[in-house]
This record gives sequence, C-alpha cells and structure tokens, in this order.
Amino acid sequence: MEAERQPQEDIRAPLYFLRKDPTYQTVKPYNIHYYPKEDFPRHNLIHAPCEVLVKDMRAQEPPVALDTVGFGVYRLDTKMEYSDFQDETKVEQIYCRELEDYFREALGAKNVRALDFQVPQIDAPSKLRRKAPEFPHFGGRLPPRPQPSLLTHVDVTPDAARTIVRELYKDVAEEILNGRFQIITVWKPCRLPVGDWPLAICDATSVEPDDLVAADIIYPKFIAENYMLHHNENQRWYWLPDQKADEVLVFKAHDSEGSASRPCPHGAFPLPCQDEKTPPRESIDVRLLVMYADVEYPAATSWSN
Repeated sequence: MEAERQPQEDIRAPLYFLRKDPTYQTVKPYNIHYYPKEDFPRHNLIHAPCEVLVKDMRAQEPPVALDTVGFGVYRLDTKMEYSDFQDETKVEQIYCRELEDYFREALGAKNVRALDFQVPQIDAPSKLRRKAPEFPHFGGRLPPRPQPSLLTHVDVTPDAARTIVRELYKDVAEEILNGRFQIITVWKPCRLPVGDWPLAICDATSVEPDDLVAADIIYPKFIAENYMLHHNENQRWYWLPDQKADEVLVFKAHDSEGSASRPCPHGAFPLPCQDEKTPPRESIDVRLLVMYADVEYPAATSWSN
C-alpha cells in the first residue's frame, strides 16, 4: 500500500552495526536477556556506529512495497486507545486479532498468527516500548522495559523461522513449510508525533549475504537466533517521517519465497532536532507468522516453551 506523499525528508544519522571483528570468525555473537551467574559476560556484541543517509520512504518511485524491497506502509484503523497498549490482555485479544484479520486479507494468506505476546519471563515486544531516560546507555544493566532497538538486526534467521513453525504446528508443520510462509513485523507508534529514535529500515535488495551474522539471543527458558548486521556502503536505508495514527510500518524478518525479497534489517536512529525535552518514543511492534499453505490449521501451541 502506498504511503502518503509528503515533502522529502532525507537525514544523515548514525546507525549502530556489529563491528567486523576477528572474534566472530570463531565465536558466535550472543546476547543474554537475564543476568548470568558468576559474572559471565552478558553479551559479546561490539558496536560500530556509522553515519548513513536515511531516505524518506514516502518520496520513493516506485513506492516501497513488501515484495520488492521487503517493507511497506499499510493503513489500519484500530479500536485501541493509547492506554490500551499498556494492557497485555487488550494487546492480545484486540490488537493482535485486528492484525491477524487485516493481514490475512491484505496478503491473501490462509492463516496469520501473532507471535510475541506469548514470550515468557521477559517483557515481550508486543508490549509498549517506552524509551527510558538513560537510553541508549545502561552501563551493562538490563533495561527496565523494552527499548528502541539500537543495534541493527533481523528478527529471525531462516532456521529460527522454521523452528517456530514446527513448534507451533507440530502435526502439519511440514505441509506449512512446503508452502510459502513469512514472518513480518508490524511497527506502530502509540503516541504521535515520533520525535526521537524513529525506526530505520534497510532495503532488503541492498543487503549482501556476508553483511548478516547469525547470533544467539538467550532467554531463561529458550534460545532464539537472529541476524546482526555489518555495515556496507551499498546498503540503502529509509524511514517514515510524520507517521500517521492509521499507518503501520511493516517489514519482513523471513520469507520462504526467496524471489519475493529478502529480510529487512532495522534499527533506531536519533533525529538531528531531538533533545532532552523531546517526548520519548512510545511504540509497539508485533511479529506475525503468515502462512499460505492450503491445509486445515489446528490450534497452535506456544513456540517458546
């Protein structure tokens, strides 16, 4: 769906990448989302800030689209008010159902399942992200709640995506995997305008395979896997300025149909005009499993047990 045309707002801003360090030739990057015992390092991620040009996605011709560059803008009216996004039950029962119904029709899918509100033991990404005053520097401490994603990344690797399907739909998993399936993220600010740390999205066609590095994301009861991103001067970055209340930014984490674009790295970046008086960003992002196989879908189990 085409984003509303507005004057172009291209920005030069720093984005944070995984440094091209010899360590990662022998040691896999990791990030532990709890305090490990015996002073074990909570992560081994070495950040490398690089200034990049972040272009206004509204000004692009042809318009950005999910199956060409890996991201797009959709219009979605929700029943949710600002305060509702702080209520996990309402997020699950209202907002996630709205997203499932909308994208089942918009993408022509057979089934759509919201994922992240089920993640145990942590504040799931489907809850409100409210930027803490000390962001992005927490001195090695875990943040008190979900924060804007500073380090550019892709939410899941292909292996992780297939694992999710197998754990959710054990009896029909192989039939689903034999058809097309996607994992997409739906990102929406809960309070407008977004005055600081908006989201930058990378054109999937500008990412080289060697730019992506698989990393372990370790929770108390399970281990996930995503991609961290090395900087490459050929990468093309975009953002959505002046996002409207009925606009959601959608980008791919995985698509089994490789010819229909690859996954999109993303990360937050500071606006040149933001300062300590700028209201903190508050947003919600929900990952959806989108399935196209023509099968009878049973009730899904949890993929994070």
